[in-house]
Amino acid sequence: MQIGLKDAEKIRIGDQKDYRRKMKLLILITVAVLLVSLCVRHIGVGFVSPVETFVNLKTWIHLNLGKAFNWPIYLERFSLLRDMDTYPESVGRLKITVITFLCGMLLALSGMLFQSVFRNPIAAPTMLGVSTGVQLGILILINNYGAMALSMPLEKYEYCYIGAVCMLALVMFAGKLSSGKKKFSVFDLLLVSAVLSQIVGAAISYYTVSMENEELLLYQQISKAMSVNIEPVSFLALLLALVISLVPVYLMRFSFNAISFDNEESSCMGISVGRLKIIALILGTLMITAAMVHCGSVGMVSLMVPFISRGIFGAEFRRTFWGNLLIGGTLLVLCRDVASMVKFGGDGLPVGTVVEFVTLPIFVLILFSQRRTWE
Repeated sequence: MQIGLKDAEKIRIGDQKDYRRKMKLLILITVAVLLVSLCVRHIGVGFVSPVETFVNLKTWIHLNLGKAFNWPIYLERFSLLRDMDTYPESVGRLKITVITFLCGMLLALSGMLFQSVFRNPIAAPTMLGVSTGVQLGILILINNYGAMALSMPLEKYEYCYIGAVCMLALVMFAGKLSSGKKKFSVFDLLLVSAVLSQIVGAAISYYTVSMENEELLLYQQISKAMSVNIEPVSFLALLLALVISLVPVYLMRFSFNAISFDNEESSCMGISVGRLKIIALILGTLMITAAMVHCGSVGMVSLMVPFISRGIFGAEFRRTFWGNLLIGGTLLVLCRDVASMVKFGGDGLPVGTVVEFVTLPIFVLILFSQRRTWE
């Protein structure tokens, strides 16, 4: 049965309306979660009233604008700051929420890129040994600076990014060598990555066993991001990684649809799939590295969110792009809120622990209920 042009146009219009309706609902949910997150107490269990949170953040914005533009600030107007016990909590919560949401965006999009490249709905960006490179960078940082490493965010970012990039470069180089004169094989890349990750991971495990208790605790604090760094250098590092990785993906969002096709089909369209795959792997690696450096072991978000987004918005890259950003950021913020409410150390549980408890059972249920393959 053939479909006429008018029927096809009606289907297209209906599909667009359905997409817009889903996006509006998702945006409303995201805004609601962010507003609630701003009211969660940064220290301890409970909430700050929305009105008090609004006054605190309004005061903070006014003070920063006045400082930036040399506006006359009458301190008597803000004399209540001394009596506003929740002011530091609201400001800190805003910064933590922003960092967490941005990291969730990067995680979801990196998972989307890797699952498109490997044409596998359970492919994860950590498969190329990025997490191992980050851990290696943290170990070298602690070995060089000792206890001072905890208060050196700039050096932490340098060592972690360099460790991840070196690990990726080693995997790519070894993968190319294993492919020989054949075309670059993604399967060979996975095998090489698994071997190298095991070797480096074993060396890291051996080194951590021989560490002193203080150094081991320091390693756990940094690797699990048990406290979120909200200094300006942290925002600058995250925003830089966001711009470098997110902007190219957005500009190439239409071309990235091709990496899900066979090489023959893409060649007929005049698209170099091999080059697109390499670009996707590099950008996805940068994304998940930035997220892990700022939020710890939260890689499960990159595995589950693209799967959910495809189920809601379909397989078109352009649509799932926005869906992944919103769902990933919202989910990680929710996990952060739960982690903050559990008294553990100074800043609650590591968000990675909550992510594992929340996402793993949900992901298993999705796999067993839908049993979908790559489409």
